[in-house]
Amino acid sequence: MARLTPEQKRQIDDRICQEGLNEFGDPRGTVYAGGTPLFNMMTGQTIDRYDYIRKRHPGWVVESD
Repeated sequence: MARLTPEQKRQIDDRICQEGLNEFGDPRGTVYAGGTPLFNMMTGQTIDRYDYIRKRHPGWVVESD
């Protein structure tokens, strides 16, 4: 996945705030196994918070040229 610019990260954070979502772009009160959706307990791998959000909400980021 391409790296996000600071502006694109701001767009995501603004959208989360506007929609009243949690820091991962999911509804407030969402409970995750292991406490975070960024850690896969089966593989031991973690992913970046913005990569997680982009996979769940692909239309939120305006790709730069």
